[in-house]
Amino acid sequence: MRWLPLLLAALWAQKSIRDSVISFFAPSVAYGGYAPAQDLAQRFGWTHVLGGEVLYKTRWNLYLALQGGGLAGDQVKEPDLLRGLNLSSLEQAGLLAFVDENGRIFTPNLRQRGWTASLRVGYVVSALRLPGQNPNSGPFLEIGAGYLSHRILIDKARSERLPLLEGEYLKGLDRLTAGWGLTEAIGYRFYSSRGLINFFVAVEAAQFFTRHLRKYLYDRGTLDQRQRRDFWQGIRVGWSLPLYEKAPPE
Repeated sequence: MRWLPLLLAALWAQKSIRDSVISFFAPSVAYGGYAPAQDLAQRFGWTHVLGGEVLYKTRWNLYLALQGGGLAGDQVKEPDLLRGLNLSSLEQAGLLAFVDENGRIFTPNLRQRGWTASLRVGYVVSALRLPGQNPNSGPFLEIGAGYLSHRILIDKARSERLPLLEGEYLKGLDRLTAGWGLTEAIGYRFYSSRGLINFFVAVEAAQFFTRHLRKYLYDRGTLDQRQRRDFWQGIRVGWSLPLYEKAPPE
């Protein structure tokens, strides 16, 4: 184990970020906005992902990043999700509405919810960094593999109990879907030589191959076992906090 202190010393050597490529951890908070494609576009509109990443960058500007976040969106396009479940008199009147146990008429709000996580490897091309920036900054290329889970949240808008939209029956309506896929990104990472101005911005895409986890659709009375192609493309921005030991002033 004599090599362990030498390895730690090499990893945490006191070097200046201003003129040296150094290794460090960098936790980040991030936001992503994505336009869905393929099957995902048939169910949802613009998707928001709020989360973060934990990155470790080496002295060779290679890095490994664990990223993730929660999904949210207000554009649900699933056709006829609740049709046939409400009162026929309301449906004939063109209203998608329900009557709760207290006789209150309400219309559920449909929203997108879910989460995603991925493990990515990347490389910062410091030779193409903007003038005046340190060699830890620059354009980056990134690829990875990840997992996506999404569902439809049926919000009863504070109405009272309604058995059709609760418990196990609700699970047959929420379209819970998940699966593995690939991610790709290209962007720019900036690490300041002084201060807290550290950020990244990227254009990225993902291709997830998912399946419906509930299998049986209560509103349609059918099974759904087909493989889906839930793709998206969009932008991701974030603020980072690189953690490293600063070199003493010369």
